Formats: sequence, C-alpha cells, structure tokens
Amino acid sequence: MTSVVGQPPSEELRAMADLVGRFVREQLRPAEDAQPPDARELSEETLAGLRARARPLGLWCFDTPERYGGAGLSVFETVVVLEEAVKHKFCFPHAGGGVFGHPPPVVLFRGTEEQIDRYARPVVENGWKTFTAIAEPGGGTDPKRAIRTTAVRKGDSYVLNGRKQWITNGDRARFGVVYARADAGITAFVVDGEAAGLSSTPIPVLRNHWPVELVLDDVEVPVENRIGEEGQGLSLAADWLVRQRLSYAARAVGIAEEAVRLAVEWLHSRETFGSPLASRQSAQFDLAQARVAINAGRWLTWEAAWIDDAGGDARTAAAIAKLHCTEMAFSVVDRMMQWFGALGMAKELPLEHWFRDLRVARLVEGSSEILQVQIARRMLGPAASARP
Repeated sequence: MTSVVGQPPSEELRAMADLVGRFVREQLRPAEDAQPPDARELSEETLAGLRARARPLGLWCFDTPERYGGAGLSVFETVVVLEEAVKHKFCFPHAGGGVFGHPPPVVLFRGTEEQIDRYARPVVENGWKTFTAIAEPGGGTDPKRAIRTTAVRKGDSYVLNGRKQWITNGDRARFGVVYARADAGITAFVVDGEAAGLSSTPIPVLRNHWPVELVLDDVEVPVENRIGEEGQGLSLAADWLVRQRLSYAARAVGIAEEAVRLAVEWLHSRETFGSPLASRQSAQFDLAQARVAINAGRWLTWEAAWIDDAGGDARTAAAIAKLHCTEMAFSVVDRMMQWFGALGMAKELPLEHWFRDLRVARLVEGSSEILQVQIARRMLGPAASARP
C-alpha cells in the first residue's frame, strides 16, 4: 500500500479553518438555536442571510476551482476545513447546512467546458443542490453488476429507464448525475431535475433528511449531457466516491471532536456525590480513548487526502479513513451522550442529532462491512475472490 506523508496545514490554511470555526460558533450555531426544537434544517430566510455573510469571506464551495467561483482548496485543505465546518447541529447531509454552498459533483470537471459552463457554474453562482444517482433497488455495492438502469441511444439522445434508490437531494436538485448502462458499459449522464419521465418518492429514514427513490421512465437525455465517453462511468464514479468518503471521514472527526468538547465542559460542571464527574476514572478513560481514536482518524483522513492530491490511487486509503472515522465518531458520540444522562437525548443538545446522522454515515458511500471487504481484498489480491 502506498504511504504518502504530506505537509501539515500551513499558516494560511489554519487561518481559514479558524475563520470557518469562528463563523460556525458566532453565526451558524446561534441561528440553529433560534430554530424550533423540531426543526429539521435552517429556514430558507436564515440560510440566505448566513450565505450572504459567508460568501464575501471566501467561505464558499471549498473544493471547487477558483476559476469557477469556488475557494479552490485541495483535497487535503478541504478535509482540514471541513472538520471545523461541521461543528454544528445540521451538518448532514451538507457541511454548514448549505451555508457554505454546494460544490458541483466533481465528475462535472471531467466533462467539457460547455458542460461546466451550463451546469457547474450555475451551481456555484446560485447555491443549487445536485444529486448523484448510482445505487438501485436490490443492487449491492458493486455498481458494475448492480446497475440495471439502461441508456439506449436514439439519434441525438439517450433514453433512460430504471430506478435509483437512497438518493440524497433527488427531489430538491436542479439536476443530477445518473449512472446507467449503455452499449459500451456504465456511463454518466447529467439529468435535469424536472425532466419528463423523472419522478421521486421520499424514503423515510432515521435521520432528518430523507433520501428518495428515483424512477426514470423514458427520460430523454441529449447526447451532449453524457459526461465523457460511453463506458467511462465507473472511473468517474471512483473519483467521486473517494472525495465523498473523505468528506464523511472529515465530518466524523469534526463531530467527534465537538462531542468531546461538550462532554469535557459538562464533566467539569456536573457534580455527583460531592465531586465533579471529571474526577471519575471511567470518564477519564472514555475521554482518553476518544482522544486517541480521533487523532488516529484525523491522520488517516489526511494521509488519504495527501495521496489523492499527489495523483495516487487513494481508493483504499479513503476506504480506511471512512471506515475508521464513521465507526469511531458513532462510538464517541454514544459514550459522550452517556455522560450527559437524559440531557444527552434531548434536542437541546446536538448529540442525539449527530447520533442518528452517524448511524446513517456508517452505511452510505460504502457500508463498514463492504469497506472491510475492499480493504482485505486489496491486501490479499486475487485469492480473496477465489471460489471453489
């Protein structure tokens, strides 16, 4: 396995991360606290006001190239900043709850300049949501075999038919990237959110933001909406998946760090039987174990980001980071909730919200089980897939 040790955060990057953290503490968290207890996200009015303050500071579409209106951060720089951007309640499915914009799908930047101008730039300019549709009902985690949605070429268009499941923002996005099976193999297409024949049904789940099932019924897509050539979809999806897994890893580290900060404050202030909870050895053990696990997760995430920035194959490193960090953060939040007692379950604190989001995070963009399989197969080679 390739190991890359990159440079630690520069003073400039630390300053940007500090700026993001300060914005979250001073602007975003108070806005969340002002929402009703049962709110699932920021109101549109509140979101617009926060965006108007964040954007002039350069806190917008962190990993989108500067020439297209983003902050132009590298993968490593993005994960460092994301760790600070998620230290608030509504941090899933988007860091900052959308306050810092919605970066266009990374695969669009592998498309033509015309596609970038038509789709990526408006996302950055207007703060639009997009979706990525790979998973399908009954399909496993191997897209090469699981994708059954078809794309049939008819003149200057493709006609798409099939179903996509567990799609975030599938009912809210201006457009999305849909992966379908064409003659030459899996291919990526940009599909308009209001295309004729495209419909969605919400899927109620544990977290506040529900994904949807998308149905494509003779959805006509012009050839110019194909990203790359036919059969290149899996390589495009791999680029997207690495970035998504690192995003989840970085967010998990940030949430775990914030959960520990809240718990430390509570352990100092809360007394039982005449002494602060901070004096309990079991609490000290929990904090120490959390610190070790968080630091390990941060370095795993940084290493994977360094590999990707260096042009290496970061798939395994990103899988390791996502596996460790999402499992770690779920465990850390669970333990910190325990020390808060009943208050840890209350919506007054963000802990129960993070707990539900992290439970989902252990499944999406590669479940913990499939990530372990992928890591082991990389270690064992062809013998891991041998069948009698």
